[in-house]
Amino acid sequence: MTNKHKKIIIFILIILIVLVLLLIILKNKDHSKEISETEIQKVSNEAERKEKNAILEKLYKMNEQDRINYYCAEFFKLIDKKQYEKAYSFLYDEYKENYFPTLASFKRYFNDYFPDDITLNFSNIERLGEIYVLWVDVKDTLNGIELGHNFSMNVVIKENDYNDFVLSFSRNSAVKEN
Repeated sequence: MTNKHKKIIIFILIILIVLVLLLIILKNKDHSKEISETEIQKVSNEAERKEKNAILEKLYKMNEQDRINYYCAEFFKLIDKKQYEKAYSFLYDEYKENYFPTLASFKRYFNDYFPDDITLNFSNIERLGEIYVLWVDVKDTLNGIELGHNFSMNVVIKENDYNDFVLSFSRNSAVKEN
């Protein structure tokens, strides 16, 4: 074998070694990326669990009326934040079937009848067996009482367990006041 052939073989071996090293490095990067994504998911799940536990602890300390008002307020916060799908999931199934068979009909209702920025005032609450009926005044925060879209409505809430509830609300009272 000539010197030229030896140099070519050595060159090829060096290239093969570099390629093997590159493959090992890339594999380790992919593995570390997988670990990172797994760790991110774990951290996210842990944060979600801590948030749920904090909400439950808060609810355990509330009296019955404050807890029911909290549920109602949380529902309308979702509406205010335009998180219609999550708010829609809190509707009582039969109510949903009768009045809002689709998420689109639910969104349309709130866009048509509710002010863009609302304030809720709870004027009364009654317990009827397993359900609670709230009298809620909806006020248009941006346009005020005289020009705004203000109305009263009833919200019916059934609490299955802490932070596990369904609701419905009176639709016919959502009419603009002059």
